[in-house]
Amino acid sequence: MKLYEYQGKELFKKYGIAVPGMGAGPFVVKAQVLSGDRMKAGLVKFAANLEEAEQYKKELGGEGLIEDNIPHVSEHYLSFSYDTSTRGPVVAYSRKGGTGVADAAITPVNILDPHLPFEKDSELSIVAGKLWELFISEYALLAEINPLIETVTGKLIAADAKIIVDDEKTDPGQRRFIDMGGDIAVLASGGGASLLNIDSLISAGGRPANYTEYSGNPPAKVVTELTKRVLSKEGLRGCWVVGGTANFTDIYETLRGFVDGLREVKPKPGYPIVIRRDGPRQKEAVEMLNEVARKENFDIHVFGAETSMAETAKIITKLAYGDSR
Repeated sequence: MKLYEYQGKELFKKYGIAVPGMGAGPFVVKAQVLSGDRMKAGLVKFAANLEEAEQYKKELGGEGLIEDNIPHVSEHYLSFSYDTSTRGPVVAYSRKGGTGVADAAITPVNILDPHLPFEKDSELSIVAGKLWELFISEYALLAEINPLIETVTGKLIAADAKIIVDDEKTDPGQRRFIDMGGDIAVLASGGGASLLNIDSLISAGGRPANYTEYSGNPPAKVVTELTKRVLSKEGLRGCWVVGGTANFTDIYETLRGFVDGLREVKPKPGYPIVIRRDGPRQKEAVEMLNEVARKENFDIHVFGAETSMAETAKIITKLAYGDSR
């Protein structure tokens, strides 16, 4: 899903990337459309004062973004995206924004050990680090600033935003869901790991009811809707929520979404629920899950990195079937 500029800039602000404000002017007014080259199409206007800016906004259909037209000494291009040849993320940078994009230097980035090709602690390296965090945490397919303007004081400001996010990470209706005919519901995290975990469950004697996964750092409501879908199947004998140790996923947020979905399932699940997750805010998540289990009488068993994912496949299988296999 491609975001409008104003939506992209809201994300920039969330991650601490400076964007133009709206002061005393002069101003730039930009139509909020998803097509490119707005300047050539006459969808970018420059105004000396707010009254003129508001008039231009009306001419642009009332959906224009009004911002300060900030004086600057240079324009840069900076983006993160995925390269099909390296099958991994890359950073692209050019000292020339706009038309200089074709000359951008493209460097692969190791997702597990991201050393960005910029002078350490420089203004550019700081902005690039924040854009990388956005790219990973929001599961973007593209996070681009063009132009990234440099003011006379050396401050870098994102004058435009182009963000494309993966629909599967933001919309539960877009996530792959395969009915596998079994009776242990599976909510897995990690594309490749989730397939290996299905194999582990089958090897342990479990019968997976479905394949789906909630990788990335989705908001709680996405996990809630996916949970309701997974647990809506009749005849379930257990639920397995499984994933490795995350780097960027908010474990508390995702498992809060799981609990919200669990509460909405009718009839109330009485079967065992095994959760194996670790990463940021895992301790808070464990405390929350244990309290929910105690107060609301859910049969929840929580494990972290001290227990392998394959071992929890055996645990949910044993709890679900007992000696009935």
